[in-house]
Amino acid sequence: MQSISAYSDDEYSYFDPRICVIGLGHTGLFHAISFSEHYRTIAYDPDQERTRELSQGRDSKAQISADLLQQGMRNGLAFTSETADIHNCNFYVITVPSQPAGISEPDLLPLWSACELVGQIISGGDIVVFDSCGCPSTTENKCIPMIEKVSGLLCNCDFFAGYSPGPLLFEEKGFTSWTEGKITSGSTPEIAKIMDEVYITVFGKDIAMAPIRQSNISGVL
Repeated sequence: MQSISAYSDDEYSYFDPRICVIGLGHTGLFHAISFSEHYRTIAYDPDQERTRELSQGRDSKAQISADLLQQGMRNGLAFTSETADIHNCNFYVITVPSQPAGISEPDLLPLWSACELVGQIISGGDIVVFDSCGCPSTTENKCIPMIEKVSGLLCNCDFFAGYSPGPLLFEEKGFTSWTEGKITSGSTPEIAKIMDEVYITVFGKDIAMAPIRQSNISGVL
């Protein structure tokens, strides 16, 4: 896959991402720090105590080192539980995990809450990315319709969607490196290109892009 620098002027989207990472578990926190190395980034979590301690450079859950957290803050990474702080973002990355609720069914309530939140604040031209927080069918059949219902906007008309299942070998890598790249897709070919640009910049090379990057997670598969 070509790097961003290989895009011609005609191919490059010139999209200026203002990132909001929603959900500050171990995946979300690493994503927020990684995005902050390249883009203006705000990390949102409804847990005020969680965002307060992270803003002070502490992580009581010991999911990342203090050095890495402080590096993100030096890059300008901000933490908040106030929805007013994220209204001006235009690239919302939902990283809410599906917690096990029973033997066969995961607890998707955190994901539904994140979708409702995005539906309340999203505006025309924004992109919602579902990263490491559910399968494509859940995104297509549940998440996007929920955002449409809450916002009154239509996907691929008023806002757009992206998807990434996460880096390969999550557990084996121990969340210490994102340089192996990530698989992405977009709800239109133009959004797929923006996903390419942003994720290549942050996470390195693309992996297995050909089968998935042209898929449309909003229903036109």
